[in-house]
Amino acid sequence: MPSITEEIKQHPISAKLQENVDYINKLIGVGTSWDILAKPFEFGGIKMMSYVTNGFFLTMNMVLILENLQANIIAFKHERGDRDFTIHELIDYLDNHIAFVQVQPVNQMADAVRFILSGPMVTFIEGFDQAFLIDTRIYPMRSISTPEVEHVIRGNHDAFTETMLMNTALVRRRLRDPRLRVELMQIGDRSLTDVSLMYLEDVVDPGLVDQIRQRLKNIKSGSLAMGEQQVVDLIGKVKWNPYPIARYTERPDVVATALMEGQVAIVVDATAQVIIAPTTFFQHLQNPNEYHSYPLPGTYMRWTILAAVMLSIFLPGIFLVINGHPHHLPHWLSFFVAQRGDPLPLWAELLVAEVSLDMLRLAVLNTPTALGSSVGIVAALLFGQFASKIQLLQPEVLVYMGFVMIAQYATTSFELASANQLARLWIMGWTAPLGWIGFLIGSGSWLLLMVFTKSFGIPYFWPLIPFRWKQGLRDVLFREPSTNLHGIPSILRKRSKA
Repeated sequence: MPSITEEIKQHPISAKLQENVDYINKLIGVGTSWDILAKPFEFGGIKMMSYVTNGFFLTMNMVLILENLQANIIAFKHERGDRDFTIHELIDYLDNHIAFVQVQPVNQMADAVRFILSGPMVTFIEGFDQAFLIDTRIYPMRSISTPEVEHVIRGNHDAFTETMLMNTALVRRRLRDPRLRVELMQIGDRSLTDVSLMYLEDVVDPGLVDQIRQRLKNIKSGSLAMGEQQVVDLIGKVKWNPYPIARYTERPDVVATALMEGQVAIVVDATAQVIIAPTTFFQHLQNPNEYHSYPLPGTYMRWTILAAVMLSIFLPGIFLVINGHPHHLPHWLSFFVAQRGDPLPLWAELLVAEVSLDMLRLAVLNTPTALGSSVGIVAALLFGQFASKIQLLQPEVLVYMGFVMIAQYATTSFELASANQLARLWIMGWTAPLGWIGFLIGSGSWLLLMVFTKSFGIPYFWPLIPFRWKQGLRDVLFREPSTNLHGIPSILRKRSKA
């Protein structure tokens, strides 16, 4: 049995107005769904039926457009007299005479249904097997606000919204290059979500664009209600590897920079983050503040972030290894040694602290703002004083896990931070029973995962593995002055493989 989408594609627009009306009314639930408006008109002796979705237009704008439509159809008929005319002649006349809005033909029933549910007003005419649309839509949107995650001290403070048109405009404002391409497609059999593929035509690898475009078109999903993450899951064929193969950003300047470096941006309607692909582990460590600082402070910030991320992965494992051999530790590193033997083994205390901090984070995230401070006070008492007093957790465990939690979120990439947390638990899981051998096994397997992970054909651990210094690792370690920037990373100049 064909899907509803295939069935609509096989149904042509009829030259009989009533057949079109009966089909559309039953298909989209006119009379049942209160937000679908159907209005018959007869202007200049031409019978029509118009459909539009409530909430996607302003009432006064619609009144003015309909008055203009009526006047121009009557004028068109007056000029024609009794002579026959084609639908294209009518549409051309309306497009040239109706102010401010676009009028264009609709040849397929599937397109007519998609446009009705997307916002434009679609009109069927008696005697013609085509319809026409007037783009009356104004999507509901919130105003532009500041980024929730990627904060900067200096620089621009505007962030993407849930409206795709607004998001593409924010990028074009920063990148007024005539070679910037924005391809539109609809994905999802039921949701018909608008998705835009953005790239610089003379910069990006054509193979990369073809690969991502084809993967977007091949998405077989009823809905993309979960937005950007669902798109990445489907085009990236994501399974159980926790590391993000695409970057998500709220900032238009980050997207503009990525496009100039040969990456591709995917803008999903109703989503306030834009997808950047391909990406590497080290690109997730980049912070917008680095580029709103002078080169030397920006370099220091980059090293700090890199050190914090590495410590968030390996520090608990190192802590377990050291406490397994405390007598071999120099005196000046004695602060790494737990001073007492509690009922729980040290690895269990680390795990309890890890889970407890996650519970605290989720509690603060899900607590109403008015109660958030109360939750923080209760958590400080439980984990700060009483957990140590009843010998549930040692003070050293609280200190190191608190430090690890801070280091984990030193990067603006929440997805990378979450993946690093799982890597930390993986290494702890090997270290607890096997000591330093387990630490080496856990760390080595993590490194192998990084080496064999790819993002749309790009090695994930580049430029460390495969190693490249110029136009590679040097640009990762140093925030170069703007006069020394090299443009497109060398790895993106190669043709990507699917």
